[in-house]
Amino acid sequence: MSRSTHVDEPQEDASESAAAIPATICAKFMTTNHSGHKEALLLSVDKPLTIGRSPACSYVVSDAVVSGLHCKLYAVRSSNGGVIISCHDLSTNGLILNGHRIRKTSVLLMDGDLLEIPSSQKFECALLHKEPEQMVNIFDPTPPRQPSLKKKRIDRYLVTSHCLGSGSFATVHLAMDTSAFKQVACKCIKRKVSDKVEKIRKEVDILLNLSHPNINTVRAATHDNNFLYIFLELCTGGDLFSYIVSHTDSQLCQAEAKYIMYQLLKGLKYLHDRLISHRDNYHIMLLTVGFVARQPENILLHAPGPYPRIQIADFGLARPKAYQETFNVCGTVSYLPPEGVLALDHKHLSYVGMPSDCWSSGVIMYIMLAGTHPFDFGKVDGESEYYSYMPSEDCEDSQYSQESVRADQLVKRRIVNGEVEFPGVLWDKMPQARELCGDLLIYDSLDRATAQTALRHPWFSAELLDLELAYRSRIGSE
Repeated sequence: MSRSTHVDEPQEDASESAAAIPATICAKFMTTNHSGHKEALLLSVDKPLTIGRSPACSYVVSDAVVSGLHCKLYAVRSSNGGVIISCHDLSTNGLILNGHRIRKTSVLLMDGDLLEIPSSQKFECALLHKEPEQMVNIFDPTPPRQPSLKKKRIDRYLVTSHCLGSGSFATVHLAMDTSAFKQVACKCIKRKVSDKVEKIRKEVDILLNLSHPNINTVRAATHDNNFLYIFLELCTGGDLFSYIVSHTDSQLCQAEAKYIMYQLLKGLKYLHDRLISHRDNYHIMLLTVGFVARQPENILLHAPGPYPRIQIADFGLARPKAYQETFNVCGTVSYLPPEGVLALDHKHLSYVGMPSDCWSSGVIMYIMLAGTHPFDFGKVDGESEYYSYMPSEDCEDSQYSQESVRADQLVKRRIVNGEVEFPGVLWDKMPQARELCGDLLIYDSLDRATAQTALRHPWFSAELLDLELAYRSRIGSE
């Protein structure tokens, strides 16, 4: 056994034991083997552990009930600087998480969770690098007391008090689907007195009718007098932005970027074929329910690992009849197309949602391959002299600092006035990728590539069979 992944747990002072663990380790899994010895499996970011009967596993359990590769433990960085710990069951007879059986799925693990191989060993999860605690008010204890985990049953779901994200009018909680043996995310949206059940149901029905491997699935929805509960497929691999920045120079190789773009465009085509626009491939904003989550990542990784399956998540911005113009501009400034920026700053203007999605996907493609944003970068000397566009005076938002407002204005000017630059040192090596990215970032929305035409581009078609085989194989294995 490698000492970096598996150590005997000595009987010593807890503070001394913690100090002996390398700083790169973010979690440990305590277990007692059949000989009665206590052991700890040490997990670090981007270095998964495997448990199973095979000698090739990081930790071997020789019981007959254990599969050759029973499960895989992952730690990945999240967008807020924390760490996401997950476990992917790959076994024949599943696992037991805190008394609930799970099978052929990936689950998030929290501090103190108990993971059990049925009729074999148990592993207790201990998070070593926890989120920094902050006081809510001056009367809070220092450090704050850890609240006990509470549970509430809603239909077949067991919703926990563990919060995955929160905003002004909604929170997202970790939950367990007790009949499907899977974890899910439960979005709890505070209802207003004026809300009509019929209107809410119509909006939710749009989401319930979506079914695509690259669209985050809405599994169910219900409500009571106070809340609307939406149960969503749980993604355990973090988000695309965090995945990109975890790579050297924040760049993906062309093959992996192509695989991710292939999925993203397939997801968009599915939506656009149903006349639904996501209108923001990158920023989580639930404007339809008054909830704005302050995270700029909502392309999620279904599970950890290279060449990930991605899912477009959070459809608070989605709208039916996306071929129609809208005056309601929403989305992150850096990912808005020129027509969206103009509509944002001039309230009498409108734009169409579907071409906006394609522009945003072009920005994401540029970032994956270049490691930089095509418009959102540092100030260039003398740059402002070349721009004639000025936003209307009523677009300033007092909630932002003057510095951030000026930065946003600079990005807006570049989008509206500047052409995308493709430095030859990088892009000359991949001319087909440069051509497609340029087609998605065409200024005029009428000339811009659609999701359908982009998928027919030679960048994809030259390797279409390999892409489709890899796509179907990966989705089938999850």
